[in-house]
Amino acid sequence: MRYYIQLKDTKYIKEKLKSYLTQTIQEQQILTQEGLFKYIKNQLFKFKLTLKENIDENSVSCIINKSTILLSNFQWEKYDDMYNIPVIHNIINIKIDKYKLHPKSSTIFFIETVNGNINDYYFDSRENIDNYFLQEDINSFLSLIK
Repeated sequence: MRYYIQLKDTKYIKEKLKSYLTQTIQEQQILTQEGLFKYIKNQLFKFKLTLKENIDENSVSCIINKSTILLSNFQWEKYDDMYNIPVIHNIINIKIDKYKLHPKSSTIFFIETVNGNINDYYFDSRENIDNYFLQEDINSFLSLIK
């Protein structure tokens, strides 16, 4: 599940977290009127946005370290094999940096950059927001970047 936070300033966030960087991925997304397309191992796929699981209305957000955490259970899912890209499309090159506090952590902090600017940032974890270790990881990251 994804957990979003609101940061006032993202200018130096990557510098503050550079020692926790575990992986950088270059991804190309093709946006069309028919949806999102991606190449995976030289094969073109169409993706659809799906609801992973229902969230109780009362647990859509919570507060950790004086920051509001918003939960999102939407995810992009491979939908179909495709053989051509629609004529009307836009290609977006995204650099995705993954950060972990320690190798065995199930919490990953993602920073997505487009054209050198931070476009999106969020936590991803298989744990629910009421999990102590997830809350501790989020709190630790927030302490590092604020």
